[in-house]
Amino acid sequence: MTTNSVSHNRTLFLQDNLPVLRGLDSDSVDLIATDPPFNKGVPAFKGKTKAGQNVEFKDVWNWNDDVHPGWLDDMGKEHPTLANVVMYANAAAGDDMGAFLCWMSVRVLEMHRVLKPTGSIYLHCDPTASHYMKAMMDAVFGRNQFRNELVWCYSSTSQANRWFPKKHDIILFYSKGKEWTFNSDDPTIREAYKLERMPKRINDPTRNRGGSGQWRGATDDELDERYAKGKLVPDWWEMTFGPNSPERTGYPTQKPLALYKRMIAASSNLDDMVLDPFAGCATTCVAAEQLGRRWIGIDIEEESGGVILDRLEREVSASMAWDAIVRTPTTAPVRTDDGEFAAPELFLEPSKPKEKRISVPEARAALEKRDGLRCRGCGWVPPYLDFMHVDHKKPK
Repeated sequence: MTTNSVSHNRTLFLQDNLPVLRGLDSDSVDLIATDPPFNKGVPAFKGKTKAGQNVEFKDVWNWNDDVHPGWLDDMGKEHPTLANVVMYANAAAGDDMGAFLCWMSVRVLEMHRVLKPTGSIYLHCDPTASHYMKAMMDAVFGRNQFRNELVWCYSSTSQANRWFPKKHDIILFYSKGKEWTFNSDDPTIREAYKLERMPKRINDPTRNRGGSGQWRGATDDELDERYAKGKLVPDWWEMTFGPNSPERTGYPTQKPLALYKRMIAASSNLDDMVLDPFAGCATTCVAAEQLGRRWIGIDIEEESGGVILDRLEREVSASMAWDAIVRTPTTAPVRTDDGEFAAPELFLEPSKPKEKRISVPEARAALEKRDGLRCRGCGWVPPYLDFMHVDHKKPK
């Protein structure tokens, strides 16, 4: 099967991610590692990166501006469990949460479709919506495909005095199928044992390291090898990413490279295709490049194209002609696999422009100009213009 839509490594699509996701072939991506909006209620953020690119985004959602009116109805026909999750979030947390989850759901359906059967996804969120996002992911991927709730914790100053300081994000790790890539021996996802915690050596008591457990039957060489290899990191990852980190670009929601390198190293192999539908300042793309993976990013902000070029030059190689290597198309790819969308009924069409609302005095003046001082419906003539209503108070 030709997969023309994902054959181009080092591509950053600069547009809304839904049409791009719908243009990617099914079963063509090995890993998705992404940091979508959190629904934190930020109406607008404007700023500049260190390299001078403008950054602008919003994190507020509503049913009128962000969700196609047919999405939820069609979702109820093809994906009733997912529709129930969206409706529950709307009832429990308000219209903004319902609209946000509906907006995310149609995209996650397509993310699931483009993943290979052995592929995985890491979805970054925070406690604002992580519990609703978990239910959404269960509905799309299946509860049995849930692998981990990872906690990224960090240190920074806090002014909290009525609750505990909030210093962690959530990353939901799912596989698409029952078999998935997981490189458990990769040093990126291992950490050193503490000597005082090492098990006792029953073969040579003089070399005990003080631990309470035992690895029965292991030789000293095997114990030394196991100690050198280290242990798998737990499901909480402490990685402080301070404001003065040299990685910082000025992008407000930037995440550390070490965080995304760990996910990519664990769940993909050399030359695998890594996708980030919410590329932002391109942390996933840069981490994938550093680890020898192919990558595709998507971001709606055109300035992201400049950000990624700056980061690749600074953090990968200053000698490569990244502006000639990285593709930044502004149109969606075209499917080559002749497959169906994840949900064909979730059609995408441009929203209709809103009609301009005019004030009642403006409406009165327009009606007088068109009809004179007379009701067009019943012929009544008011004593003066301000006495006229724009429509009949009691329908005629």
